[in-house]
Amino acid sequence: MDHIITNYRRLLKQLAVPYQRKWYSDFSLEHRMTGIVGGRGVGKTTFLLDFLRKNYGESEKALYISADDLYFSSHSLVEVATQFHDQQAGELLVIDEIHRYTGWDQELKNIYDFFPRMKILFSGSSSIDLIKGRYDLSRRAVLRHLHGFSFREFLEFKTGKQFPALSLNDLKNPHRRFHIADTLYQTPKLLGYLKSYLKEGYYPLFTETRNYEAYRDLLMSIIDKTIYEDISSFYSLKTSSLDIFKKILSFISCSDPGSININKLAKSLRKDHTTLSNYLEMLRETKLLRYLINDRHGHALIRNAEKMYIDNPNLSYAINETIGKSTPIGTIRELFIISQLQDAGHPVFASKKGDLICEKSIFEIGGKNKKWDRLKKAENHYLIKDDIVMGEKNEIPLYLFGFLS
Repeated sequence: MDHIITNYRRLLKQLAVPYQRKWYSDFSLEHRMTGIVGGRGVGKTTFLLDFLRKNYGESEKALYISADDLYFSSHSLVEVATQFHDQQAGELLVIDEIHRYTGWDQELKNIYDFFPRMKILFSGSSSIDLIKGRYDLSRRAVLRHLHGFSFREFLEFKTGKQFPALSLNDLKNPHRRFHIADTLYQTPKLLGYLKSYLKEGYYPLFTETRNYEAYRDLLMSIIDKTIYEDISSFYSLKTSSLDIFKKILSFISCSDPGSININKLAKSLRKDHTTLSNYLEMLRETKLLRYLINDRHGHALIRNAEKMYIDNPNLSYAINETIGKSTPIGTIRELFIISQLQDAGHPVFASKKGDLICEKSIFEIGGKNKKWDRLKKAENHYLIKDDIVMGEKNEIPLYLFGFLS
């Protein structure tokens, strides 16, 4: 137990005050058990330690532990929780990387039931969402999803200025949109910052790297760890089965999002349709892929996927550069819009009338010279244009979608 406490105190002292994301201020610990879930590299550990620093300081009433600590090769989570409760009258137990601990769900239930006055805050892979119903955790735990930086947050970090988060209605209202764009236009290098964000602004890791090459290498490391550690252990896959995941990512990264045929991909990889479909789901669940589904009333299952993307533009650029392929700007534009909308909580679907549909509005995405005649007759149709700052009535500058969260 002393080892755990010593590590926690050291981490608190070493923690530099991070950029205060909107997600931080929106978070509240209202429930007895709350889980922070998200892909690798989005800043879950930083958030947990910052939350403890701001709310508990050096108080013994809170304790941070990492579930992948070697300490747990001979000790259990329940054992630590018991000592924390009995010796320190603990109020908040914070468990990081909980998915790395075998039997985590059952022990969480035990801790929750044994110590009714103690709150539990844990972090883990997004895949935890799939099995939160086991041991009745769905009744006990509330999950909060943490995503990478929005373009707005990246811009705040780079400029030191503050920018308000916008609603989707702000973007669709031409008068409101023009006023917002007119204000943002005063930001030097605004569109230049967007191009930087697309390559190296989604993961908070960019704040710690010296150059793009170092950042790209970190992203490739995230991919490797997600596949060879998270997917391997969480889904109990043999090492010999894991190399195919990198082949899938490489294939999707250099393919048109709407051209991917699962049957053909399965045949070329010598896998049956069901196995490949399961692998694609695993990549989505661990935040390496995104889907656009074509059934507005369906679930985000691979059988409903109309388009398939690498999770975010940063990963797409990193993978393509690593395998020596160019990254199609059209795919990057679409992926930027989809990621910013989905990360802000907006449901997005594929559309046969445009590139995507979101909350009854149809969006077509392109460069500054993109034309779309159907816009003239449809009020709920919008053309999203890259490389412009203002835009006409039904034209929305692409960068504005980065201000939704």
